[in-house]
Amino acid sequence: MGGKLFLKRLYQEYEEDGVADSAAALSYYFVFALFPFLFFLTTLAAYLPAVRSSVTTMLDRARAILPGQAMSIIDTHLRGLVSNQRPHLLTVGLIVTLYSASRGVDAVRKALNLAYDVKESRPLWHTELIAFGMTIGGALMLLVGVAALAAGSDAGLWLARRLHIAHEYVFVWSWLRWPVTAVIIMFGASLAYHILPAARTRWRYFSVGAILGTITWLVATWGFAQYVAHFGKYNVMYGSIGGVIVLMTWLYITGFLFLMGGEANAILGEPERGHAPATRAGPAERTRGSAVPSVRMLLDRGRRHR
Repeated sequence: MGGKLFLKRLYQEYEEDGVADSAAALSYYFVFALFPFLFFLTTLAAYLPAVRSSVTTMLDRARAILPGQAMSIIDTHLRGLVSNQRPHLLTVGLIVTLYSASRGVDAVRKALNLAYDVKESRPLWHTELIAFGMTIGGALMLLVGVAALAAGSDAGLWLARRLHIAHEYVFVWSWLRWPVTAVIIMFGASLAYHILPAARTRWRYFSVGAILGTITWLVATWGFAQYVAHFGKYNVMYGSIGGVIVLMTWLYITGFLFLMGGEANAILGEPERGHAPATRAGPAERTRGSAVPSVRMLLDRGRRHR
Protein backbone atom coordinates (compact mmCIF):
# COMPACT_ATOMS: atom_id res chain seq x y z
CA MET A 1 0.00 0.00 0.00
CA GLY A 2 1.39 3.37 -1.05
CA GLY A 3 1.94 6.15 1.44
CA LYS A 4 -0.72 8.40 -0.07
CA LEU A 5 -3.33 5.63 -0.09
CA PHE A 6 -2.40 4.68 3.47
CA LEU A 7 -2.86 8.25 4.73
CA LYS A 8 -6.20 8.48 2.92
CA ARG A 9 -7.40 5.23 4.51
CA LEU A 10 -6.12 6.38 7.89
CA TYR A 11 -8.09 9.62 7.65
CA GLN A 12 -11.22 7.70 6.61
CA GLU A 13 -10.88 5.41 9.62
CA TYR A 14 -10.29 8.43 11.85
CA GLU A 15 -13.56 9.97 10.66
CA GLU A 16 -15.67 6.81 10.66
CA ASP A 17 -14.49 5.45 14.02
CA GLY A 18 -14.64 8.80 15.84
CA VAL A 19 -11.06 8.56 17.10
CA ALA A 20 -11.11 12.11 18.51
CA ASP A 21 -14.25 11.33 20.55
CA SER A 22 -12.80 8.03 21.77
CA ALA A 23 -9.59 9.80 22.82
CA ALA A 24 -11.61 12.36 24.76
CA ALA A 25 -13.40 9.56 26.61
CA LEU A 26 -10.07 7.81 27.20
CA SER A 27 -8.58 10.95 28.76
CA TYR A 28 -11.29 10.80 31.43
CA TYR A 29 -10.75 7.10 32.04
CA PHE A 30 -6.99 7.66 32.18
CA VAL A 31 -7.40 10.35 34.86
CA PHE A 32 -9.75 8.04 36.72
CA ALA A 33 -7.22 5.18 36.47
CA LEU A 34 -3.90 7.03 36.75
CA PHE A 35 -3.75 7.69 40.47
CA PRO A 36 -5.06 4.24 41.49
CA PHE A 37 -2.43 2.78 39.16
CA LEU A 38 0.31 4.87 40.80
CA PHE A 39 -0.95 3.74 44.21
CA PHE A 40 -0.82 0.10 43.08
CA LEU A 41 2.62 0.69 41.56
CA THR A 42 4.12 2.12 44.75
CA THR A 43 2.53 -0.61 46.86
CA LEU A 44 3.87 -3.30 44.56
CA ALA A 45 7.33 -1.73 44.62
CA ALA A 46 7.28 -1.75 48.42
CA TYR A 47 6.94 -5.55 48.37
CA LEU A 48 9.63 -6.06 45.72
CA PRO A 49 12.97 -5.05 47.29
CA ALA A 50 14.85 -5.28 43.99
CA VAL A 51 12.70 -2.59 42.34
CA ARG A 52 11.99 -0.19 45.20
CA SER A 53 13.82 2.67 43.50
CA SER A 54 12.11 2.03 40.16
CA VAL A 55 9.22 4.43 40.79
CA THR A 56 11.62 7.32 41.52
CA THR A 57 13.74 6.47 38.47
CA MET A 58 10.65 6.23 36.26
CA LEU A 59 9.41 9.63 37.43
CA ASP A 60 12.85 11.15 36.77
CA ARG A 61 12.63 9.89 33.19
CA ALA A 62 9.08 11.19 32.80
CA ARG A 63 9.96 14.57 34.30
CA ALA A 64 12.36 15.23 31.42
CA ILE A 65 9.57 15.27 28.80
CA LEU A 66 6.21 15.72 30.55
CA PRO A 67 4.75 19.20 31.18
CA GLY A 68 5.88 20.52 34.55
CA GLN A 69 2.34 21.30 35.74
CA ALA A 70 1.21 17.72 35.07
CA MET A 71 4.27 16.29 36.83
CA SER A 72 3.68 18.51 39.87
CA ILE A 73 0.26 16.91 40.37
CA ILE A 74 1.73 13.41 40.07
CA ASP A 75 4.66 14.25 42.39
CA THR A 76 2.35 15.70 45.05
CA HIS A 77 0.10 12.65 44.90
CA LEU A 78 2.99 10.20 45.10
CA ARG A 79 4.61 12.01 48.02
CA GLY A 80 1.33 11.66 49.90
CA LEU A 81 1.26 7.95 49.13
CA VAL A 82 4.86 7.31 50.13
CA SER A 83 4.49 9.22 53.42
CA ASN A 84 1.71 6.87 54.55
CA GLN A 85 2.40 3.46 56.01
CA ARG A 86 2.37 0.87 53.25
CA PRO A 87 -0.96 -0.95 53.07
CA HIS A 88 -1.39 -4.69 53.25
CA LEU A 89 -1.23 -6.20 49.80
CA LEU A 90 -4.38 -8.30 50.04
CA THR A 91 -6.89 -5.79 51.32
CA VAL A 92 -10.26 -4.82 49.93
CA GLY A 93 -9.02 -1.28 49.40
CA LEU A 94 -6.14 -2.39 47.21
CA ILE A 95 -8.40 -4.67 45.18
CA VAL A 96 -10.75 -1.74 44.57
CA THR A 97 -7.73 0.36 43.59
CA LEU A 98 -6.61 -2.31 41.13
CA TYR A 99 -10.11 -2.46 39.67
CA SER A 100 -10.17 1.33 39.22
CA ALA A 101 -6.78 1.25 37.51
CA SER A 102 -7.93 -1.50 35.16
CA ARG A 103 -10.78 0.68 33.84
CA GLY A 104 -8.32 2.60 31.71
CA VAL A 105 -7.14 -0.64 30.10
CA ASP A 106 -10.74 -1.74 29.53
CA ALA A 107 -11.54 1.59 27.85
CA VAL A 108 -8.60 1.06 25.48
CA ARG A 109 -9.99 -2.41 24.65
CA LYS A 110 -13.34 -0.93 23.63
CA ALA A 111 -11.69 1.78 21.56
CA LEU A 112 -9.49 -0.76 19.75
CA ASN A 113 -12.55 -2.86 18.96
CA LEU A 114 -13.88 0.19 17.14
CA ALA A 115 -10.58 0.51 15.28
CA TYR A 116 -10.86 -3.10 14.08
CA ASP A 117 -14.61 -2.76 13.39
CA VAL A 118 -15.53 -5.82 15.46
CA LYS A 119 -18.01 -6.45 18.23
CA GLU A 120 -16.82 -7.88 21.51
CA SER A 121 -17.44 -11.63 21.42
CA ARG A 122 -15.58 -12.65 24.57
CA PRO A 123 -17.50 -13.18 27.84
CA LEU A 124 -17.36 -10.56 30.58
CA TRP A 125 -15.11 -12.62 32.83
CA HIS A 126 -12.60 -12.93 29.98
CA THR A 127 -12.43 -9.20 29.25
CA GLU A 128 -12.19 -8.39 32.96
CA LEU A 129 -9.39 -10.93 33.36
CA ILE A 130 -7.56 -9.28 30.46
CA ALA A 131 -8.00 -5.82 32.03
CA PHE A 132 -6.70 -6.99 35.41
CA GLY A 133 -3.88 -9.00 33.83
CA MET A 134 -2.72 -6.13 31.61
CA THR A 135 -2.80 -3.74 34.59
CA ILE A 136 -0.75 -6.03 36.82
CA GLY A 137 1.53 -7.08 33.96
CA GLY A 138 2.04 -3.46 32.91
CA ALA A 139 2.97 -2.47 36.45
CA LEU A 140 5.44 -5.33 36.74
CA MET A 141 6.91 -4.60 33.30
CA LEU A 142 7.40 -0.95 34.26
CA LEU A 143 9.06 -1.73 37.56
CA VAL A 144 11.28 -4.54 36.29
CA GLY A 145 12.12 -2.68 33.08
CA VAL A 146 13.15 0.48 34.90
CA ALA A 147 15.09 -1.56 37.48
CA ALA A 148 16.89 -3.41 34.66
CA LEU A 149 17.75 -0.12 32.96
CA ALA A 150 19.10 1.31 36.23
CA ALA A 151 21.08 -1.87 36.98
CA GLY A 152 22.47 -1.96 33.46
CA SER A 153 23.46 1.70 33.72
CA ASP A 154 25.25 1.11 37.05
CA ALA A 155 26.98 -2.02 35.77
CA GLY A 156 28.05 -0.21 32.61
CA LEU A 157 29.37 2.73 34.62
CA TRP A 158 31.37 0.36 36.86
CA LEU A 159 32.91 -1.29 33.79
CA ALA A 160 33.54 2.08 32.11
CA ARG A 161 35.44 3.29 35.18
CA ARG A 162 37.66 0.22 35.03
CA LEU A 163 38.35 0.99 31.35
CA HIS A 164 38.82 4.71 32.07
CA ILE A 165 36.01 5.77 29.73
CA ALA A 166 33.48 6.83 32.36
CA HIS A 167 32.97 10.30 30.88
CA GLU A 168 32.29 8.91 27.39
CA TYR A 169 29.95 6.27 28.81
CA VAL A 170 27.87 8.84 30.69
CA PHE A 171 27.55 10.94 27.53
CA VAL A 172 26.53 7.99 25.35
CA TRP A 173 24.09 6.60 27.93
CA SER A 174 22.40 9.99 28.37
CA TRP A 175 21.39 9.73 24.71
CA LEU A 176 20.97 5.97 24.47
CA ARG A 177 18.47 5.67 27.34
CA TRP A 178 15.73 7.36 25.29
CA PRO A 179 15.86 4.89 22.37
CA VAL A 180 15.86 2.06 24.92
CA THR A 181 12.81 3.59 26.64
CA ALA A 182 11.11 3.99 23.24
CA VAL A 183 11.72 0.30 22.46
CA ILE A 184 10.09 -0.72 25.76
CA ILE A 185 7.05 1.48 25.01
CA MET A 186 6.81 0.03 21.49
CA PHE A 187 6.82 -3.50 22.86
CA GLY A 188 4.11 -2.64 25.41
CA ALA A 189 1.97 -0.99 22.70
CA SER A 190 2.39 -4.00 20.39
CA LEU A 191 1.33 -6.28 23.23
CA ALA A 192 -1.77 -4.15 23.88
CA TYR A 193 -2.70 -4.07 20.18
CA HIS A 194 -2.40 -7.86 20.07
CA ILE A 195 -4.23 -8.82 23.28
CA LEU A 196 -6.90 -6.16 23.87
CA PRO A 197 -9.05 -6.09 20.70
CA ALA A 198 -11.48 -8.90 19.96
CA ALA A 199 -9.92 -9.40 16.51
CA ARG A 200 -6.21 -10.11 16.63
CA THR A 201 -3.53 -9.51 14.05
CA ARG A 202 -0.44 -11.62 13.68
CA TRP A 203 1.90 -11.11 16.63
CA ARG A 204 4.82 -8.80 15.97
CA TYR A 205 7.26 -7.62 18.61
CA PHE A 206 7.15 -4.15 17.06
CA SER A 207 4.06 -3.55 14.95
CA VAL A 208 3.85 -0.61 12.55
CA GLY A 209 1.16 1.05 14.66
CA ALA A 210 3.25 0.71 17.81
CA ILE A 211 6.30 2.26 16.11
CA LEU A 212 4.30 5.15 14.64
CA GLY A 213 2.37 5.71 17.88
CA THR A 214 5.47 5.71 20.07
CA ILE A 215 7.52 8.04 17.88
CA THR A 216 4.71 10.54 17.38
CA TRP A 217 3.84 10.34 21.09
CA LEU A 218 7.40 11.13 22.17
CA VAL A 219 7.59 14.07 19.76
CA ALA A 220 4.12 15.35 20.66
CA THR A 221 4.78 15.02 24.40
CA TRP A 222 8.02 16.98 24.12
CA GLY A 223 6.34 19.60 21.91
CA PHE A 224 3.38 19.98 24.26
CA ALA A 225 5.71 20.36 27.24
CA GLN A 226 7.58 23.13 25.41
CA TYR A 227 4.31 24.84 24.50
CA VAL A 228 3.04 24.74 28.08
CA ALA A 229 6.36 26.01 29.44
CA HIS A 230 6.76 28.92 27.01
CA PHE A 231 3.38 29.80 25.48
CA GLY A 232 0.47 28.12 27.27
CA LYS A 233 -0.96 30.23 30.09
CA TYR A 234 -3.10 27.53 31.67
CA ASN A 235 -2.76 28.93 35.18
CA VAL A 236 -4.00 32.32 33.96
CA MET A 237 -6.96 30.84 32.07
CA TYR A 238 -8.00 28.08 34.49
CA GLY A 239 -6.56 29.23 37.81
CA SER A 240 -5.84 26.53 40.38
CA ILE A 241 -7.06 23.71 38.11
CA GLY A 242 -4.60 24.63 35.34
CA GLY A 243 -2.41 21.65 36.19
CA VAL A 244 -5.39 19.29 35.92
CA ILE A 245 -6.25 20.71 32.48
CA VAL A 246 -2.64 20.22 31.34
CA LEU A 247 -2.68 16.63 32.61
CA MET A 248 -5.97 15.83 30.85
CA THR A 249 -4.75 17.44 27.62
CA TRP A 250 -1.58 15.35 27.70
CA LEU A 251 -3.62 12.20 28.39
CA TYR A 252 -5.89 13.11 25.47
CA ILE A 253 -2.86 13.41 23.18
CA THR A 254 -1.58 10.07 24.48
CA GLY A 255 -4.88 8.28 23.88
CA PHE A 256 -5.36 9.86 20.45
CA LEU A 257 -1.93 8.92 19.09
CA PHE A 258 -1.97 5.33 20.33
CA LEU A 259 -5.52 4.85 19.01
CA MET A 260 -4.30 6.09 15.64
CA GLY A 261 -1.56 3.48 15.94
CA GLY A 262 -4.29 0.87 16.39
CA GLU A 263 -6.06 2.22 13.30
CA ALA A 264 -2.80 1.90 11.33
CA ASN A 265 -2.47 -1.73 12.44
CA ALA A 266 -6.07 -2.44 11.45
CA ILE A 267 -5.43 -1.02 7.96
CA LEU A 268 -2.13 -2.80 7.32
CA GLY A 269 -2.99 -6.19 8.82
CA GLU A 270 -6.40 -7.82 8.40
CA PRO A 271 -7.57 -9.53 11.62
CA GLU A 272 -7.24 -13.29 11.84
CA ARG A 273 -10.05 -15.57 12.91
CA GLY A 274 -9.90 -15.82 16.67
CA HIS A 275 -12.20 -14.02 19.04
CA ALA A 276 -14.38 -12.42 16.36
CA PRO A 277 -15.05 -12.70 12.61
CA ALA A 278 -12.06 -11.62 10.58
CA THR A 279 -14.00 -9.64 7.99
CA ARG A 280 -13.92 -5.90 8.47
CA ALA A 281 -17.24 -4.13 8.65
CA GLY A 282 -18.31 -2.02 5.72
CA PRO A 283 -19.48 1.59 6.02
CA ALA A 284 -23.11 0.57 6.51
CA GLU A 285 -22.24 -1.88 9.26
CA ARG A 286 -20.28 0.82 11.09
CA THR A 287 -23.55 2.60 11.88
CA ARG A 288 -23.82 0.68 15.14
CA GLY A 289 -27.23 0.46 16.75
CA SER A 290 -29.05 1.96 13.76
CA ALA A 291 -32.43 0.42 12.96
CA VAL A 292 -32.55 1.97 9.45
CA PRO A 293 -31.72 -0.61 6.72
CA SER A 294 -29.26 0.33 4.01
CA VAL A 295 -30.28 0.88 0.37
CA ARG A 296 -28.44 -2.29 -0.66
CA MET A 297 -30.39 -4.34 1.89
CA LEU A 298 -33.71 -2.97 0.56
CA LEU A 299 -32.74 -3.80 -3.03
CA ASP A 300 -31.75 -7.34 -2.02
CA ARG A 301 -35.08 -7.84 -0.29
CA GLY A 302 -36.89 -6.60 -3.41
CA ARG A 303 -35.10 -9.13 -5.62
CA ARG A 304 -36.01 -11.99 -3.27
CA HIS A 305 -39.73 -11.15 -3.45
CA ARG A 306 -39.80 -11.06 -7.26
